[in-house]
Amino acid sequence: MKKFLFVFSAIVTLAAGCAEVLSEPEIVLDKTSKETAEFTGEGGKAYVTFSSALEWHVEVSEDWLEVNPSEGGPGSGRITIRAEKNTRPESRTGVVNICSGTLKFPINVLQEAYVETFELLETEKDLTCMGGEVTVQVNADVDYEVAFDADWISIPGVKAPYVRTHLFYVEPNPLDEPRTAVISFIYGTTVRTFTLTQRAAGSEGDDWMYDTFVHRSLAMRFTADWCGYCPMMGTAFSSAASQMRGRLLLVSLHGSQSTYEFEHTNTLADRFRVSGYPTGVVDARASIPNYSSISTTAGVAMEVAEETQASYPAKTGIACSSTLEGNILNADVQVYVKEPGSYRTVVLLLEDGIVGYQNGGGNDYVHNDVARFALTSVSGEPFTMTESGIWTGSYSAELDQTWNKDNLRLLIYVEKAYGDQKKVKNVEGATYSNFGDTYIDNCRAVRAGTVNDIELQ
Repeated sequence: MKKFLFVFSAIVTLAAGCAEVLSEPEIVLDKTSKETAEFTGEGGKAYVTFSSALEWHVEVSEDWLEVNPSEGGPGSGRITIRAEKNTRPESRTGVVNICSGTLKFPINVLQEAYVETFELLETEKDLTCMGGEVTVQVNADVDYEVAFDADWISIPGVKAPYVRTHLFYVEPNPLDEPRTAVISFIYGTTVRTFTLTQRAAGSEGDDWMYDTFVHRSLAMRFTADWCGYCPMMGTAFSSAASQMRGRLLLVSLHGSQSTYEFEHTNTLADRFRVSGYPTGVVDARASIPNYSSISTTAGVAMEVAEETQASYPAKTGIACSSTLEGNILNADVQVYVKEPGSYRTVVLLLEDGIVGYQNGGGNDYVHNDVARFALTSVSGEPFTMTESGIWTGSYSAELDQTWNKDNLRLLIYVEKAYGDQKKVKNVEGATYSNFGDTYIDNCRAVRAGTVNDIELQ
């Protein structure tokens, strides 16, 4: 008896009325694709890659599903299935049919039930007695209320739509014992709590935290002794410093080929986009041109300094202890920091009373505030404070024999990252360029070889 072997090829589909026996399949899924697309309640995208012997199109069973492209020709095809967010408390299903000829190849869609998101990223914080800003982040896709049980906490502000950032201001603790507050985030019957503990007054020896630092601004003057217009800006800046009664400090940065050239002037000029001399920069925030009127230049410089002091209250205070032994200068700098964040400290050595030539000023011009030496990088020594406290740095320099040690001062300034603070730009006549992500929070100039504690108002 002869034996015959028969081979049957069939395509079986799950859609009623769409089964057919063919010699070759009309639709074949790529090995990376699945016949079921699964989504979380948040929705999202899924991809299906296949090949088709004929032209194809898609049919979608539910209006919460979207497919692109919706049709194509023979050969390789790829569709993107998008599911909307499921706002219902139960899961749901749907079908995307890839239709080719008489076939309907189903991609079953399963989406999980909607799960509300409502949680705190942190639930507690320990704060120093000085108070300050406290950040609480809430991960939520629901509307909720905020309440707190202490009158020494301010009303919060919401700063982001999904991971919502709430800022609370906490007053200094005047009590000789710690205190606690609970901040509640309420959604229906669900309550998430954040516990804030504040240390007792004086517990860290930080009485300075209750006082306000003396706040000074810094005016940089890019200059050179060959620059004929530079004395005019020098006079204007000196006038501004005098009128601000010590709340505006000056530094003269001499450029290339000047007798008093400072080796780091070009680095600072590049940062502050200085295209010609003289140019002034106040608080690393705004540049000041050399107006034909001395009073105009002085006025613009003063307005920018006052804008800084009004818009960005000083978060740092500066103390410095230095010694002069022979030609060696040693300096210990302390930066008292009230607000956590990123900072940079710059320490420069200045010389006053240098008598010499100045184009436009004659042979007996008196050069003051002349930058001679950088004890740190002019880009600043960076440090980060996770809470209030004191940062310290120690520096040393060998003095040039030609410098007058009696006329030397240490200029210390601290730059602070803007963070969430808005960049204020309201002074007419000043140019606000992008000078980086920091501004000068505070500065101080002290005589070399002296001891100077922090200054409090």
